[in-house]
Amino acid sequence: MTGPGGGGGGLAVVALGGNAILRSGQEARGDVQIANMREVFRRTLPLLDQYPHLVLTHGNGPQVGNILLRNELCRAEVPAMPLDVCVAESQGQIAYLALQAWDQECLRAGREVPMLPMITRTVVAADDPSFLSPTKPIGPYYPKERAERLQWEKGWSFRQDPKRGGMRRVVPSPDVLWVAEEGHLKALCASLPPPFVVLCGGGGGVPVVQDGSGYRGVEAVVDKDLTSARLAIILEADILIMVTDVEAVYLDFTSDRPRPLLRATASELRRHAAEGQFPAGSMGPKAEAAVRFVEATGRRAVIASADRLMEALEGRAGTTVERG
Repeated sequence: MTGPGGGGGGLAVVALGGNAILRSGQEARGDVQIANMREVFRRTLPLLDQYPHLVLTHGNGPQVGNILLRNELCRAEVPAMPLDVCVAESQGQIAYLALQAWDQECLRAGREVPMLPMITRTVVAADDPSFLSPTKPIGPYYPKERAERLQWEKGWSFRQDPKRGGMRRVVPSPDVLWVAEEGHLKALCASLPPPFVVLCGGGGGVPVVQDGSGYRGVEAVVDKDLTSARLAIILEADILIMVTDVEAVYLDFTSDRPRPLLRATASELRRHAAEGQFPAGSMGPKAEAAVRFVEATGRRAVIASADRLMEALEGRAGTTVERG
């Protein structure tokens, strides 16, 4: 056993993309999200045969976006919560839906595997360069007049979205220093008998900075794949798996002839990233997360779609990143 569970098989950290919970164009109803997660969990359950200690992380873009929209629509009646509180709220919401979906899927498969959800905070640097140049779009689209007023009242930054004809708020996306609860997570994974699943790191974690009073929430969004890489390193995971809506990492993705990468070394992936092959808003963070994990541990990372997940673990699909 190379993970922290001791004597019962390996540990995998699995990062689920936002489409695992809500797909583009779908109505954000609870039953829709449970059905989506059941489908992903159906494909995830076989992982327990190889990795009976699973740590799942997940995106939260649509959910936190709806929470921010409610902030705006109800602003005259209910005090708006800051972004860090909204991220925490989305973690709790998704955790409940995931528990429902996981239990239903385990019952269908005739397995009994507990899932333990945790609210987690991700520590970032107060002087991270992203705070000077926010780029991550969040929340609803605003008319220009409303956006200008919010910019004056709250100091928010906005960018025009020409496709949708509105202004959208942009926030910093700082790098990960550590996860505030990572020591507790490590102790938990070491003490629980397999099989088990821990759900944490939702939306990259609630963004906080450390100061004299402990941790203080900040208006930012942390990338969930970079948080997942940090957790995989700290938990001494045997593998980092990033489940996304494309089948593999592609070179020349926007060209007429995109080329899938079945295997790559960490240095090759870093070189491709430096050449601009992986956009910052899509495959870039996944490539960086894979490189960080592989370089720190010497173990492999896999990037694949949910429907090709087991094939990807066998090297027949997806992208496998190794030290080389």
